[in-house]
Amino acid sequence: MNSFSNTSHNTIYETGDYIEFKYFNSATLTGGILKGKITNCSNPDLLEVNPIPDQLPDREYNYLNIIWISPSSITKHYPRSTIKHLSVRLILKDLWKLFIFREVKTIKAKDPYLVTYQYVNNSGFVRTEKYRNLSEAQRKVPYENNRNIEVHYRDYFGFSTDQTIRNNDIYYNQEIFFSKKCYGELNLDGKTITGEFSSRRGFKTVPPRAKQYICGLVEHGEKGLFYRKWFICSKEFLTLWTMICEPDHFILKQKKDGKYVTKTLSDILKDLDGIHYDVTNSDILLVDKQNQFRIYNIENQIVYIPDIYQKVVQAMFNPRGLSESDGLHDYSEKIKRDLMWMK
Repeated sequence: MNSFSNTSHNTIYETGDYIEFKYFNSATLTGGILKGKITNCSNPDLLEVNPIPDQLPDREYNYLNIIWISPSSITKHYPRSTIKHLSVRLILKDLWKLFIFREVKTIKAKDPYLVTYQYVNNSGFVRTEKYRNLSEAQRKVPYENNRNIEVHYRDYFGFSTDQTIRNNDIYYNQEIFFSKKCYGELNLDGKTITGEFSSRRGFKTVPPRAKQYICGLVEHGEKGLFYRKWFICSKEFLTLWTMICEPDHFILKQKKDGKYVTKTLSDILKDLDGIHYDVTNSDILLVDKQNQFRIYNIENQIVYIPDIYQKVVQAMFNPRGLSESDGLHDYSEKIKRDLMWMK
């Protein structure tokens, strides 16, 4: 059963349905994607909608808290008859089902403008040194720490391999083009969790390396396949996506007594743990932090919030053994509230 869908002009709307729609006020020059409930659809060309509170300044509501929109502005439709079936997993699956995973094959970077070296100082904080060029950085940085030197570029592009990684990839035997300007990351934290790509684009100045995972939405262009939106992704995100979108995949199984059985939730949670990316871990001795520190050029969320994907899983399955005191419970409640706002 398809609980909700992207809409087309011939979609039939009913009073009580919930929608997301594009909104623009020409008087105040404000707009964006809003959410609301259809309160009257007697005119099929102009729907009456009650927006959910706190999306617009008070002056932009009329005294009835109602606005009128064209059906062509609707981006998502949640029929009232299906809302009771919604869950965090179903919503994320709908948002992510078209993600295509590949490994990077080649990169062409141009216009380098900055070289940085990051390290942990004697107070346990991460510090950054800047250099004029790569040669200077390699001369001044200890050889064993050269892995933490990064060259930043104003532009880069590349191609993926032609090998598929997950079963949903229909573009087998075809390479996929990607470029810096289309780089973006998912919104799984912050003021409002959407699970979609944020509006920020092109901010990743360090390109991925060959054989790194990338993930995103693929389209056909004039010169072939390209990533319209993409990000460098960790193996932990690939595991999370697989758990949501392809739960029967062999990566979620393990051999036991000569048979392959589905991993326990506890084992999968270990696979989702990003603690090894966290150099601020207070349980690690300073000397170990300094020796073990390395830069991970992957999605920012798991670097800065190492348990982010474990939190998503708790929201989906509410597993036992995850303490409410460590913030997982609060996140679970927030993602449910933000993603299932129509319930």
